[in-house]
Amino acid sequence: MRTFQLGRFIIVFFLSQCIARGVVTRINGELIFDEEFNTLDSNRWHHVITGWRGGNGEFQYYTNRTENSYVKDGILFIKPTLTAHRFSNDFLYTGTLDLNNEGCNIDWNGGCVIQSGEEIINPIQSARIVTSKSFSFTYGTVEVRAKMPKGDWIWPAIWMLPTEGAYGGWPHSGEIDIVEIRGNTDFRCNGVQLGNTVMTSALHWGQAPSASRIHKNVWEKSLSSGSYSSDFHVYRLEWFPTGITFKMDGETVGSLSPPAGGFWELSGLTGANPWSGCTRMAPFDQKFHLVLNVAVGAAGFFPEGCVNVPYNKPWTASSSTPMTSRDDSAMQVDYIRVWSP
Repeated sequence: MRTFQLGRFIIVFFLSQCIARGVVTRINGELIFDEEFNTLDSNRWHHVITGWRGGNGEFQYYTNRTENSYVKDGILFIKPTLTAHRFSNDFLYTGTLDLNNEGCNIDWNGGCVIQSGEEIINPIQSARIVTSKSFSFTYGTVEVRAKMPKGDWIWPAIWMLPTEGAYGGWPHSGEIDIVEIRGNTDFRCNGVQLGNTVMTSALHWGQAPSASRIHKNVWEKSLSSGSYSSDFHVYRLEWFPTGITFKMDGETVGSLSPPAGGFWELSGLTGANPWSGCTRMAPFDQKFHLVLNVAVGAAGFFPEGCVNVPYNKPWTASSSTPMTSRDDSAMQVDYIRVWSP
């Protein structure tokens, strides 16, 4: 009897631990993507290589160097490091960063060759990996178990972009942000904490870059103890022809079901409807792919007038670097799974 009870305890304990890690997941639909990160498969994950600052004035350039993206003990690490550690501090002010030698694949705003001058060379190097060449899908459930980085001005994101851009350039074809945080331990706007105890999920869509409707569907989830940088959490996207729901550790972060007139009716915009004649989920009715990256900086994501305790904001690109290179500055991803509807 005691042996049976002990065995039952072990089984129950094992199952509870699996559920906590997201290993035992009951989701209807076929598992169509399963990434356990035993390796960083270059046939599945494609590195973005560019010095383009993402349209946000970010501090990093993206590379495929192994100090910035690697797998260890079944965990993917995406870790920002200091450019000066690769070259020198003087290089930031006098050098030329030629990423054509490293396979640059985005040359927007001269992103392949960065010349020091009025602005210094991007002071951070990091990684951004995508599945645009290997895996895209329309509708389903995405589950990611990840630990977010800790550090001032670090901006990690797990998100999705349209693979074909059927409705035009951003934000016409949409963007799905599963989770992003600010790595700062203590970052406050009007007294409200927006540091690494707060996560954000959002949808970007609109008629033009200046008319993104993100304010209609951006949601936050705060932790009462700990932070998103101190432990792993399970982030989930439930994306169906009727609407989109974001969850964290099983709790709903935000949900949206567009009306009969779709996102155009929801937008309140006037003029030409870029999704006319499409489903009510347009632009979120096309194939999207996965994106994982760790950016650093961007005045828009770290709003002016807010306070980081105890450090000030180095928002000019000629200023000192905004972070230190530490092990906990890496985003760590345990697994990513996608199920069909």
